[in-house]
Amino acid sequence: MPLDEETVRRIATRLEEGEAGVAARLRALEVYREQPLPRRSLHLWRYTDPAALMPDGLGPLPAEAGGAPGPVPGRPAAAVLLRPGEHPGIEGTLPAGVTVEPLDGGDPRLGRAVPEVRGPFEAMNRAAFDAGVLVRVAPGTAVEGPVWIRAASGGGAFLPRILVDVGEGATVTVVEEHVGGAGGFRIAVTEILAGPGARVEHVPIQRLDDGARGHLTVRTVADAGASVATSFVSLGGTLVKMDLGARLAGEGASSELLGFLLGGDGQRFDHHTVHRHEAPRGRSDIGFRTVLTGRSRSAYTGLIRIEQEARGVEAYQENRNLLLSKEARADTIPELEILNEDVQCTHGATVSPVDPDQAFYLESRGLDPVEAERLIVGGFLEPTLARVPGGVRELLEPVIAARLEALGAGR
Repeated sequence: MPLDEETVRRIATRLEEGEAGVAARLRALEVYREQPLPRRSLHLWRYTDPAALMPDGLGPLPAEAGGAPGPVPGRPAAAVLLRPGEHPGIEGTLPAGVTVEPLDGGDPRLGRAVPEVRGPFEAMNRAAFDAGVLVRVAPGTAVEGPVWIRAASGGGAFLPRILVDVGEGATVTVVEEHVGGAGGFRIAVTEILAGPGARVEHVPIQRLDDGARGHLTVRTVADAGASVATSFVSLGGTLVKMDLGARLAGEGASSELLGFLLGGDGQRFDHHTVHRHEAPRGRSDIGFRTVLTGRSRSAYTGLIRIEQEARGVEAYQENRNLLLSKEARADTIPELEILNEDVQCTHGATVSPVDPDQAFYLESRGLDPVEAERLIVGGFLEPTLARVPGGVRELLEPVIAARLEALGAGR
């Protein structure tokens, strides 16, 4: 995508950034210009054409974008709305110890988890993010209820950026929801910095409109003793790639990545997860479940990397794929890179249709085949659903129920 200095300056001016922000954006622009799109021969891009995710250009920033996304369910600690070209909208009174403010391009914490050199999508977002929010949780603060961030847009390109800075010993839940975007592109980056001993729950929800395309990057840095639990959900869009992971930078840090996707006819998903252990006695767990119907397709690549100095690490990875039609397809590639022998590490993957014995058992008790299949799929997804906060489940259950009602279609 062509991206020039004039566009970058226009975005920074619209968001009222100072010279430090403009300078940082222009440095990222130079990085972006030096990075070609990834080659299809690279294993992380063999299933998705990066050109299909790159917008043609960035048009003028609208005063408003997209329709009203609806109320946030449950009782959030704070509700934040991100729209292209606007400062974040904040509803309600923030709890003590929590601040929410516009993200300035010159913030020195930007790039700690997702540097612009990571790739062209990350560099483009760093240079031209058109809506950003900084959430800070003071050390020792325990936040009741989630901080709910909803990124909403109409068509065109939208480049939101989220930075969450959680202080030492603090506890918080952050919900990140991507909606709208019909016929457009969503290039999003989220960075979570978990200080020593912090406890963070992060729930990224991708439910973009039909016709939307997206590249969403989520990265965490966990300091000593920090614990991060990520429960991610992919439901929408036509072509979406999600890249999620954590650097376990401090001794005893832990990360859990649990997620699922529910793909309908014509949808294509590409997910990559990574846990990078850099310090001793860390723990990580990845569990990703996929349900595909019709002609939908999923690709999953999961990496566990354990550095030489990261001794005494426990790391696990599992990917399960349930195919509900003969035309659906799932590709799964679990990977391990272990540079010392003092570890416990396992991984596995399965791709299969519905277990006929389970279906027979339910049908023998009076359920018709479609009802039996819906019940099996619901049970298959339950391990992740059980982990999300109540308000999130309240939002997801009607969407999932509608998908399950349509399981018999598109075969």
